Amino acid sequence: MKRLINKILFGLTLTGGSLGLHSCGDWLDINSNELAATKTEAGYLFNYAAINYSSKRVGGDQWLPIIYAAQVASDADNWFVGDDMYNISTYATGNGWVTSYSSCGYNLLKAIEFATGENDSNSVAQCKILLANTVWESSMLYGDIPYSEAWNIEGTQTPKFDTQKDVFYSVIGLLDEALDGIDESNSKRIDKYDIYYTGDMAKWRRLGNSLKLKFYMYLANKEDVGDEIKAIIDGGELMNSSADDFVFPFYTTPGNQNPNYQLTVQYPDYYEYCFFANPTVLDPMKALDDPRIPIYFRANADGEYISLEASEKGSVVTDKEISEKPSLCTEAVFQKNNLLRADYPDVICSYAETMFYVAEAYVRGLGVAKDLAQADAAYRKGIELMMQNLLSILAGLKVLPMQSLGKCFNPTYHEAVSAASFAAGVPSLSTLGGDDKALEAIASQQRIEMMMRPLEAWSNQRRTGYPALEVPASIRNFYPGIMHRWPYPEREGSVNDNVPHVDGVWTKMWFEN
Repeated sequence: MKRLINKILFGLTLTGGSLGLHSCGDWLDINSNELAATKTEAGYLFNYAAINYSSKRVGGDQWLPIIYAAQVASDADNWFVGDDMYNISTYATGNGWVTSYSSCGYNLLKAIEFATGENDSNSVAQCKILLANTVWESSMLYGDIPYSEAWNIEGTQTPKFDTQKDVFYSVIGLLDEALDGIDESNSKRIDKYDIYYTGDMAKWRRLGNSLKLKFYMYLANKEDVGDEIKAIIDGGELMNSSADDFVFPFYTTPGNQNPNYQLTVQYPDYYEYCFFANPTVLDPMKALDDPRIPIYFRANADGEYISLEASEKGSVVTDKEISEKPSLCTEAVFQKNNLLRADYPDVICSYAETMFYVAEAYVRGLGVAKDLAQADAAYRKGIELMMQNLLSILAGLKVLPMQSLGKCFNPTYHEAVSAASFAAGVPSLSTLGGDDKALEAIASQQRIEMMMRPLEAWSNQRRTGYPALEVPASIRNFYPGIMHRWPYPEREGSVNDNVPHVDGVWTKMWFEN
């Protein structure tokens, strides 16, 4: 049985395979137990779950519809048609559901079971932290989801759907269990199969605390969790360098490439034709003369960086208009060779993201005393870090905006600007005109940092309300609001009567204001 399971585990590659890029006509039942392993190494199952987890996150089935839902990119071909119009494919929702519960959740629980049997508390902790984030992201997609009964195969074939509030507290509980179990002095752990940290349990501890802070920030709109937030910030065990970033690597070798790069190969004209800057990302960057603009986007023939608006005031481009004015397809296109590279990693949680949560906590006075000086320090650190991270990702490229690691060219003056000096020159939060403006500035920088992380960008917009998004007037009769959730997979509704009734994708989730 162990040999069979090992073959199953390594049968899928990082191309997205059947889980990332391709759709299938039916999906696995989350309560299926046909391939249950009787015994194997926890690391094998952890590795398999990690591969499928990131293949789902950046695969076409999930990444493309969410990047439009988040409105961090525009589709100039058919603005708000297809995925833009929130006609999310049932294949996408089904594949995302299966990956969360079967490929990731079930395998991680089996890994926990096996590691527990070996008295390997570190491996248990690693699996629980990844499981917590997997469950969290599933709730960010669907809202109420099965958790407490999700994998109780012998107990029920129709698990109940836990409320999003209960899911939030459950994943925090998972993190607490994981953190309590970490023992850096114990050599037992997942190491060679740990794609993220190669068994560095100090980094896993800092990740666990950083995820706890993130989850509590999402609870803060509805629950009094100030004491919990203060304890985490004061504890001093958050991520403390970019080396702590929770990142899944992709590579240039076939079979190990970022699924979005695979799409550019399969459909070479698609991104050049359809993938444009959205003003919610580009406009704040232009306001600060952000040197990352030429790394993210390509200028038009006039050397200008423009965006296509997702509103009635913007450019709703038709096929006829494109045929008459092909230059529309050269306006602020993504820098495909930078952002859609074969080896562009999946950044799941970053030090920069954590600093922005700390900054927000100090602005809002969430547990900690309101302190704009402390908030500003964390805010600037977040900006510096995300620029450094981007440049680190691109360091091996010989592209025009790059001078050296830590530096890039200002798009207006073509002067070398360091990440530190740019962050230092950003207006102080205390000068923006009040707490709301300070929070908007933080959210704006988070959105820029999360542009290639659309699930995080979408979730953070729903949490903060920044930027304010609206559906174009032309389609409001069909879609009265922006997208706030994915529909539940049709197959799940056909086999489980516990699936909640939700009145459209525009229905807000519990955590939103």
